[in-house]
Amino acid sequence: MNTPIIENHPAETIAQVTAVYKDLFEITKETETGLARIKRSHYQNQPSDYPTTGDYVAVDWRGTDQSIIHRTLPRTSSLSRLDSFKGTEQMIAANFDYVMILQSIGHDFNLRRLERYLTLAWQSGAIPLVLLTKIDTEKDYSDQLVAAQKIALGTEVHAISAQTGAGIAELAQYLQPEKTAVLVGSSGVGKSTLINRLLGKEVMATSAIREKDGRGRHTTSHRQLFQLANGAKLIDTPGMREVGMWDVSQGLEESFADVEGYFGKCKFNDCRHQSEPDCAVKEALRNGELSSERWESYLKLHAEAKYTNDKTAYLREKEVWLKDISKFARQLKSNYQHAACSESFICQECGMPANPESAGSQHRNHCPHCLVSLHVDNRPGDRASLCKGRMEPISIWAKADGEWAIIHRCRDCGTLKTNRVAADDNQQLLIGLAEKALKHPPFKIG
Repeated sequence: MNTPIIENHPAETIAQVTAVYKDLFEITKETETGLARIKRSHYQNQPSDYPTTGDYVAVDWRGTDQSIIHRTLPRTSSLSRLDSFKGTEQMIAANFDYVMILQSIGHDFNLRRLERYLTLAWQSGAIPLVLLTKIDTEKDYSDQLVAAQKIALGTEVHAISAQTGAGIAELAQYLQPEKTAVLVGSSGVGKSTLINRLLGKEVMATSAIREKDGRGRHTTSHRQLFQLANGAKLIDTPGMREVGMWDVSQGLEESFADVEGYFGKCKFNDCRHQSEPDCAVKEALRNGELSSERWESYLKLHAEAKYTNDKTAYLREKEVWLKDISKFARQLKSNYQHAACSESFICQECGMPANPESAGSQHRNHCPHCLVSLHVDNRPGDRASLCKGRMEPISIWAKADGEWAIIHRCRDCGTLKTNRVAADDNQQLLIGLAEKALKHPPFKIG
């Protein structure tokens, strides 16, 4: 990666930030290393311009510990996240070519967390890479490898062990002279161990992993840049407990290309993918092309990004939603949980009519023909859920008094609900749900 070109005052020197210690910065120029502080009067406008590891800065070089940073030079790439405490953007690293996302094969392996890291990585302007670490601790990690490859669209996934050296040689294609990679991941995934392996010496302290939950301590307390013998550079970062989203519109488009690919196929251009007919997203969820977990993760990250991009619009939309719920509650003449439902309806799933008189209970909450329900409640009768997805029957459970209840799962968000069996429910479907558990028990019967 080339140093950004910028005109500087004759008294200024271009240096690179190699470590950040709160308000103190380690900088290097050519073969010299020193410490510097920022000129605060130059950093009052944009907090995101505050120097971070990897940044090139214009400095008044005054020796090993007296230099003054005047300004941050334009970045070729940058990795940032939402600071959940301050509600502001927190810079992690800058001016790199690759984002190496580390997840250990064992307890740390988490697809939802991987999606978050991939979104941030794509947004940075660099190329994401996924490194599944500690393969020496598992005899078979093929399932984790396949699962990561499905999530990491357009991204190379490598399985490595920094302890044994397995798979390390494959990283040489990225760690070329003048190239920089930033390492990100949770605490204890092996970032420090990998850096020690690549440098060929112990420069980073490492900690043991607890056997109980597979978690480690934060062995890296600050962001630091290292240079390999061939000229390649590595930026180490502390483990992140939370991966908050900050301005990731482009990152979502890249990391969830499979999800957003359905958006242009809906019948209506302004489809919200809720209750509209001929929705491509709903159809993909229904036939299994798109998993409910993947869709739910996209919605969650999209909501976070929407909040950080325009807090005012987000809060205004939330206020309208709450008013609609209050309006509905005022319109109810009685408590829906205790008053009989007097409305007939046509099932959106099977198209058959449902009559409340045949339910044999105080309210009708699912279709008696196909047993499908709608996700409209957060609590029974409040009609506060914005999901509006279809809830399919997945199993049966028996109450203490012997009465049966259906377990429903929302196809859109995965929420589980339980509904009492009604008198006119399709008995064959009910028996089929009960038999399903017996056909596939988690243990041998007999």
